[in-house]
Amino acid sequence: MSGTLETDSFPMRAIITDDPLRIKMLAAHHLDNAVIKHEQGDELVYTGNYRRTAVALISAGFEQDAVPEYLRLAKQYGVEEIIYIGECVSASRLHPLRSVILAEGGDRALLERSYAAASRSDIRVTVQPVLTHGSAAGDFGGATDAITKEIYVRANENGIAAISVLTVSENTETGEKMEEHERRSRLYPAALLVFETLAGCEAAQIENGKWKMKMENCRTRFFI
Repeated sequence: MSGTLETDSFPMRAIITDDPLRIKMLAAHHLDNAVIKHEQGDELVYTGNYRRTAVALISAGFEQDAVPEYLRLAKQYGVEEIIYIGECVSASRLHPLRSVILAEGGDRALLERSYAAASRSDIRVTVQPVLTHGSAAGDFGGATDAITKEIYVRANENGIAAISVLTVSENTETGEKMEEHERRSRLYPAALLVFETLAGCEAAQIENGKWKMKMENCRTRFFI
C-alpha cells in the first residue's frame, strides 16, 4: 500500500464509487488478481481483471466535493472510461427499491454498451434523466442523486467517457429505504452490470423506447 500509483499497464477502464467499503466488496466479489495499488486518506484504488478485462476500482471520498479528485486520478493514470456506481432517490412508484437506473447525459457509446450488457444479463434497467439532490424530481416522478451531473460535466471537460449506474436506495413516494449495511455493501445487480459493461466492447443494436441506435465503433463519442 502506497501513497503513489504505478502508471505502467494501468487499466483504461475504471469503476468509481464514493465508499471505500463498497470498493473492497466489489474487488472481493468480482475481480481476479485484485491488488491494492494506492491507499491514502480517503483514496483507495484496486486493480484486477474481470473476465480477462483489466479494471480499476477507485474511491476518493464522499459527495460532490470528491468529483475533481476522481477525475484527477482517472486522467493522471490514463483511464479512458469510467462508470460511477452509486445510489439515487426516486419519487416514482415506477422505480421501486433496488431498481437500476442508467442516467442520461453521459457518453453515448458507453451508455449503449451498458444497455446491451443489461439485456444480455437479463437485468431490467431504466434510461432516464437524473437530477441533483434538491431539484424538484417529484414534479416529473424522476430520480435524484448527489454527483452524477458533476461527474458528467467534468468527465466531458477532460475527454473521459463516463456514465452513471444507480440503484434506487430510497423511494419518497412509497416511503421505503434500503438499510445502511445493504447500501454500503450490496448494490447487486448494478455491480454486475458495471463490470459486464466494461468487459463488453462490441457493436450492438439497441432499442429502448424513445431512442434506437447502432454502435459501429465502441470508442465513438457522442454526449446526449
